[in-house]
Amino acid sequence: MSCRCFLFLVSLLIFLVPLRALRGARVSSSMSKEEEDHVAVLSDITAKQTLAVFFHILISFAEVVSLILCLTQRTFNGFTNTLIVTECLANAGLLVLCSGTLRRGSCGDGVASASERERCERHRASSEAYQPCEDADWQQIVEDLACRGITLECLLTFYKGLAETMPHFDPHLHTTMDVVREVVIPGSAAERCGFASKMMGGRPLRPKRMVTHNWSNLFRDLVAAIVADALQQSSFSLIADLLDTDMSALEQMLGPEALAMSYWVCAFSVNQHFSICNVNLEGSRDPVTGESHPVCDCGSVKYFNDTPPLRNDGKGIRCEMNKFQDMIAFLSATDAEFAQVIAVDRDFNLFNRAWCVAELAEASRMGMQQHMKLVSKEALDERRERLDGLDVQHMKAARPEDAQEILSKIPDVTAFNAHLHDMLFGSQGLFFTWAKLDLIEQAAEIARFALLVARCNSFEPVTQKRTHKDMIGEESCGNAGKLNSVV
Repeated sequence: MSCRCFLFLVSLLIFLVPLRALRGARVSSSMSKEEEDHVAVLSDITAKQTLAVFFHILISFAEVVSLILCLTQRTFNGFTNTLIVTECLANAGLLVLCSGTLRRGSCGDGVASASERERCERHRASSEAYQPCEDADWQQIVEDLACRGITLECLLTFYKGLAETMPHFDPHLHTTMDVVREVVIPGSAAERCGFASKMMGGRPLRPKRMVTHNWSNLFRDLVAAIVADALQQSSFSLIADLLDTDMSALEQMLGPEALAMSYWVCAFSVNQHFSICNVNLEGSRDPVTGESHPVCDCGSVKYFNDTPPLRNDGKGIRCEMNKFQDMIAFLSATDAEFAQVIAVDRDFNLFNRAWCVAELAEASRMGMQQHMKLVSKEALDERRERLDGLDVQHMKAARPEDAQEILSKIPDVTAFNAHLHDMLFGSQGLFFTWAKLDLIEQAAEIARFALLVARCNSFEPVTQKRTHKDMIGEESCGNAGKLNSVV
């Protein structure tokens, strides 16, 4: 142990040399923003490694002294207790370090990376430039859409209720499309409203997160990605497993604040009775029963992008599906913490959907925080080569005219494709964090999840600890559960 303590001490001295050099380089005025960003990351990693070595020295020192006292059979209760406390604190320090708690802050943090500062500047500029639509009816629908958030608690209540509302539900087969067609649309047909409004008992709720997802994704994985965001996890594989096997344990990991987090999910937040409920253009079928998805006979008037009344530019005023960009801009400009969650499916088909890519590009342009959730790093490694060839001209939408509408807004397709690739794979791109995920960072991800599991095992169930004041939409979530008797 004394040899180990000596080695750790030498390691500490070795780490201090590059740490000092890196910090000196950060104040250099000759570096580009990209170089400054990389140096900041290296400096941060080296500082954490140095701190870890320091904690190891404390642990080794306590072990060495404790062994000497044991061999000499001397008892110094006060001193021995101090050693025990020292070792416990050092181990706690290592746990906190590995958990990723000591991560960089957001816009106000003085040590934010160059890319983060650039993003904050884009957000500030876009927020200051934001102007609501001059057409009052158009803007009213934008703001109405922006208040159709749902809490995570209501989403989990809905997911658990699928055992009754969709008895044949198979988490490994059923997609978001299946759930929308067989539960969401029938469950809101009487009211002819957006399902989110019914889930929340008619109470408007501004979301803190905009979820970008594709309907061909497994519905279980969509829910898992949203839970991963609430738990601040980058991947959702373990969470998806818990949704299948131990929902109660997962709910105990989620404290009141996480359960009250609000999300905007188009499948729930858009009023499907104003658009697609009465047709099944693709002839989609349930993957378990083999039956065609049902169509709705609610009789609601349908509003598409070309349905009168029209705005001066020819866009339908009452259509909800042509207002996503305006809604994102409104929420981003009026809430600095509003962020985008990108729920990537296992096959990465999200990046071939026109609406999804349009949302990614718009959120990036406005400087919004973007949190990408993948099933695992291995899935990214397997599909990286295919993603390199992304081309906006080959992307699809449920309605071909929607894809054409998106393409019409792109003046230079080649330039847009280059920007898209840089947005995903550049040094400041969405995949950058995943591409550099080494073994230490993967261990930190597991450590954070282990802390949640420990809390789950130690605390009483969340439902017993929460107070009425902590709840958001207690009555509303009851409505999500009551839908079991409606469908």
